[in-house]
Amino acid sequence: MKNLFKLKIRQMRNQLKRVGLRKYLLFTLFGLGLLFAIGIFFIKIFGFLYHEEEFPMVFKLFISEKILLMVFLTLFSMLILSALISTLNIFFLSKDLRFLFSSPLKTGTVFYWKAIEVGINSGIMILFFSPPVLFAYCYYFAPGLIDIAGILFFFLMYCLSGIMAGILMGLIIPAFFSVRRLQPVLSVVSILLMSSIVIFLRLLKPEQFGNPDIINNMMNYMAGFDVTLFAYMPFSWLAKAFTHIAKGDYSALTGIAGAFAGTIGLLAAVAFFVQKKFYFKLFDKLSQSDAGKYRSSWKKGLLKGEYGALYKKEVKTFMRSPAQWSQLLIIAAIIVVFILNMKGIPMPHPSFKNLISYLNLGMAAFIVAGLNSRFSFTTIPMENPGLIHLLASPFAKEKIYKFKLLFYAIPQMIIGFILFFTADIALQLDSFARLSGTIFLLPVLPFLTVLALYYSLKLEENIPLTPQHLIVSRSGVLYMLFGMLAIVLSMIYFVRPLFIYYYSLYRKVPVPNFEIFLWFLVFCLIFVGIMILLYRRSLALWRQREFL
Repeated sequence: MKNLFKLKIRQMRNQLKRVGLRKYLLFTLFGLGLLFAIGIFFIKIFGFLYHEEEFPMVFKLFISEKILLMVFLTLFSMLILSALISTLNIFFLSKDLRFLFSSPLKTGTVFYWKAIEVGINSGIMILFFSPPVLFAYCYYFAPGLIDIAGILFFFLMYCLSGIMAGILMGLIIPAFFSVRRLQPVLSVVSILLMSSIVIFLRLLKPEQFGNPDIINNMMNYMAGFDVTLFAYMPFSWLAKAFTHIAKGDYSALTGIAGAFAGTIGLLAAVAFFVQKKFYFKLFDKLSQSDAGKYRSSWKKGLLKGEYGALYKKEVKTFMRSPAQWSQLLIIAAIIVVFILNMKGIPMPHPSFKNLISYLNLGMAAFIVAGLNSRFSFTTIPMENPGLIHLLASPFAKEKIYKFKLLFYAIPQMIIGFILFFTADIALQLDSFARLSGTIFLLPVLPFLTVLALYYSLKLEENIPLTPQHLIVSRSGVLYMLFGMLAIVLSMIYFVRPLFIYYYSLYRKVPVPNFEIFLWFLVFCLIFVGIMILLYRRSLALWRQREFL
């Protein structure tokens, strides 16, 4: 191990000579400038809280803890992702591994050395961004030497827990995916972590920091930030440890230190077990690009006959396309944030919920339009090389197209109505708002799916493209343009019947139900007519498809 350390130091020294001192100096000056800007920012924030005389110290520490929680949440996700990527690169793809495994060194020694490398590589970024935050907090709330030592100790435990979690994830992923699929899988993991940051930050309700009634409603204000889920997260433990140190409540640190030690010990034990049993096998598998012995089976599902086979084909196509998983995670994060926003919208007046419900219709339709752009629109172009087998099968072409339409339209209609009725429950809408929203969504949601499939059939690319490339193609842009235009025009159209109803209630005159019914009927007939036209044209394009 000592020789490996000496070798690493020589490599770093040679790299410094090769790059040149001038470039390193410029990079160092840029980094110091960035650290200075971050430090000024946090000094201003913590300084404002500390010098605010109207706030009691308990409240100052509470707000500081929530600010730290957001910072440490972001850094923790970055640390896990960095450790994960470093693990895959250093443990499995490093060029010196074959030499190390052929040397007298034990596999365990190589593993520990590589773990140290992962820790250093992934921890550098966190150690770069964190000093301004730690300095600003210690300067105002924990200036004592014992306090600073305690903060540095718990921050080290926090870093170790994130690094160990990333290493363990990096050791497990190669057991299920071959080297060819590592890149899309990493994209999925990255988006999952970023989505988690967005959702967790939304759960913290940062908009409440500017609440003007915080003094008069301090207890309610503090209770509004309580998120039970965070009690099990290392970034929450670290923020609480900072608060306890600032209060001088050192006895409460025992439980937090135990939680950190237990988490690090458990992760280290699992990583040691994986190293003992599977590490060398996984290295061989990844080096030989072996996909493993597992083969998926074809079992009968709930649907029988031809549609059952088409259903299984669509599901297997999605499961074997990791590029689509990341899109699904993005949409899932947007939906979760949408639902959380519905629950946290302030209501200055009871009538304000009618406006929110109206805007919610457009938001639900926009989300479904995004779903269609990433799934319905991309399904046929991404399968283009395999369509030769589908079109040569005994299935009738019309059945294949109809099934694709239903396969994507039904789930997305369900999602659209879930979003709408979530707002209904949160805002307690009246019966007319509920009825008008249902009438709005019933034709608009399937129209978006039909429109997406129509423009997907307008694409004439023979080479399969990724969803990202398909979305920005000419047909993808046209779909989004006309989809957004249809949603906006529909919302403008609905202003009239909504105005007639609520204005009649305001004037306390009879509601002209027949006139409102005619507005709704014309709206549905327009969309049904457009859908029939698009369906026939897209079906004609589908019939013209041959072996490309």
